[in-house]
Amino acid sequence: METAINEITLVLFTTIAPAGVIGYLLMAAAIVRASKKDRADAISRHLVVPLVLAISGLIASATHLGTPANALYVITGIGRSPLSNEVVAAVAFLALGGIYWIISFRNDLTRAFRTAWLVPTIAAGLAFVWFIGVAYSVPSVPTWNLPTAPLTLWLNALSSGPIVGLFGLALARQEPSRRAAFVALAVTACAAAANAGVLALEWQALEGIVTTTTRATDLVPNLGLLLGLYLTLEAGAVALCAVASLRKTLPAPASIDPFTVARRTGTVRLLLTAGAGVLALAASFAVRFAFYAMHMTVGV
Repeated sequence: METAINEITLVLFTTIAPAGVIGYLLMAAAIVRASKKDRADAISRHLVVPLVLAISGLIASATHLGTPANALYVITGIGRSPLSNEVVAAVAFLALGGIYWIISFRNDLTRAFRTAWLVPTIAAGLAFVWFIGVAYSVPSVPTWNLPTAPLTLWLNALSSGPIVGLFGLALARQEPSRRAAFVALAVTACAAAANAGVLALEWQALEGIVTTTTRATDLVPNLGLLLGLYLTLEAGAVALCAVASLRKTLPAPASIDPFTVARRTGTVRLLLTAGAGVLALAASFAVRFAFYAMHMTVGV
């Protein structure tokens, strides 16, 4: 528990940065698929939402370096250090994503150009998440050096990132089709269920990790309650997004003009999606906190 508290900035980083990447992916897919230029422009200009999440996470993790001068040592490890590779991928993703967001305010971008720019941006983002996941495969920390560790990070991202993307679309007033919203929520729900299952398997693996002074399971004694909280928060997030998606099918009251109904419906939908995002990120934060709480080095 003490380790998790001491590394709270890394808990935050590994919660919101991967979610930002997956949210960006969902919004980028909507841009590429957009049949109207106005829709693509509106979504592109709101890509700042997942980008802010990702860069906020990176800034939070930078505080772990102690002093800015230590960043130079990170750069020297490119190619051989997972941390250095993680930083390079993060910089590439944020640079490509940030530049695209700036030029998206032009009115002459073609679909081909958008696709050509967004594909490598997404690739850099996915590489960023990959390197975050493998950075904790350290032999000297047996409770982290498990095959489930990278998997839970990816499942965390997939159980929160799609809702970040849906919030970005709602903020842009460019709602996805009911089918697209259903797919996003299905991915979220399936990832959350799979994550709970993987964490349960991880709990069983921890029973076999014991040192002369500590049992790994004693580090996270309330993991069962945490899993219940995680699933409850995820279920609430999916439910709120489902309600937000269904609102567009409600008939307009005869006493109110259609424009007012659309504006009010859009505001309520935005608030519901924002609430869902908070719940999903809180669920992921709880899981990441437990991950850092189970820190145990060999011989300790």
